[in-house]
Amino acid sequence: MSQAASGTADRRVRTCPDGSERALSEVYDTALLDLDGVVYAGGHAIAHAVESLGAARDGGMHLAYVTNNALRTPDAVAEHLTELGIATDGSDVITSAQAAARLVSEHVPQGARVLVIGGEGLRVA
Repeated sequence: MSQAASGTADRRVRTCPDGSERALSEVYDTALLDLDGVVYAGGHAIAHAVESLGAARDGGMHLAYVTNNALRTPDAVAEHLTELGIATDGSDVITSAQAAARLVSEHVPQGARVLVIGGEGLRVA
């Protein structure tokens, strides 16, 4: 009986492009991590996320958290991650509100009046 069939298979994910078993933090400098459904689901961290992300960070990988949630500020997102056991700060969070604000700054003339309708995340961005 194979390890997989017996339920004793090694559950660590090894997805290095070269097929090796090296830690991803040895291959990549930065990870862009979606949040809801990848790092957490609602108020709970996804199984093994805290340990895996801690190991990646300890291995020297920079972790950047990306979210399409425009309501919350980067600091609020970072606070939620820290509450889940993933210590981070707002400078490691990229929100869709920030992306939208950057697009506006690049494509709308400086001094133009822009009506912003949305939550705190848009206002702060």
